[in-house]
Amino acid sequence: MGDGLVIGTQDIAQKDQLVLRALVRLLEGGVNIRARFSEQLAECNVVFVPGHWPYRFHAPCITVRVMDPEDVGAALEATADLTVATPLRMTNVIAVLQSATQRVHGVSQFDPVKGQRALFELLGERTRTAERRRAVVPMSAGQQIVFDFVQQLVHTSMPMEVLLSGAYTLGEPHRVSPVEEELIRSVPAHSLRNLLWSLAMRLAQSGANAPVRTGHYRLLRWPDAIGLTAAGHPRLAALLTSRALSYEQVCTSSGVPEATVRWFLEACLALGLAVDEGSAAPAAPAISVKKPSDPPAAATPPGWLGNLRERLKLW
Repeated sequence: MGDGLVIGTQDIAQKDQLVLRALVRLLEGGVNIRARFSEQLAECNVVFVPGHWPYRFHAPCITVRVMDPEDVGAALEATADLTVATPLRMTNVIAVLQSATQRVHGVSQFDPVKGQRALFELLGERTRTAERRRAVVPMSAGQQIVFDFVQQLVHTSMPMEVLLSGAYTLGEPHRVSPVEEELIRSVPAHSLRNLLWSLAMRLAQSGANAPVRTGHYRLLRWPDAIGLTAAGHPRLAALLTSRALSYEQVCTSSGVPEATVRWFLEACLALGLAVDEGSAAPAAPAISVKKPSDPPAAATPPGWLGNLRERLKLW
């Protein structure tokens, strides 16, 4: 079956089938979902069936019931894995295909710390460079995130807890396409700054390695409220606001675990709250040596005009 979804249909309305095919063709390449249709149900890993269909395909095939709006609130029966309401639209088709991709491929192969660090580094780099546009970041399992660096927002259908879990890999960021404009309007928005702080705290809790910083750092202002919720963060903020300190000095003075210090500093640097005031001692001011003045020039001997004036007392 490959890495993508192989989609089939069984007894759904002709109109729904045509819409589903058109949407999948439109979404291919526009969002991080690899999918194709097949008339052979035996090779499909996702099959759309009517809401009243009494059967279920065996795992690993995902059964998706196409339900009438009035039946959407009904409890899922054992005969379906996922549901989607009619009329089929881009937003609900994206959501169900993303969920199907997660179920087909799972998340056990991902390193949570690696995923968290990759997302933190991406956010930190683009925040530090004052990125002024929106970017789409494809993720494994068919998910994607839209980062709005102008409004400092994150648009995603993923629950925040899943986003913080790190159970994913990131693709190459690209600009928002017309297809993804619809997605932005239909999914929840979260604070980009809050996400960055939450990732820093998760990385500190797991003891993840952070970049080695050798400078002397000082806070320009206190962190946001969420940045002070972790144990030790208020102490670090107070120390780094008073004067510039090295990483070693902060660890010694605060008594806060090293991982917490490092990731607190990384978050502050990414958000522009901290600056490096240098690691070398300031150079001693140069002592200026006054150049001795030139000796006065010897008197010029008087000429014939001077002698004449002297004789005639014309001075």
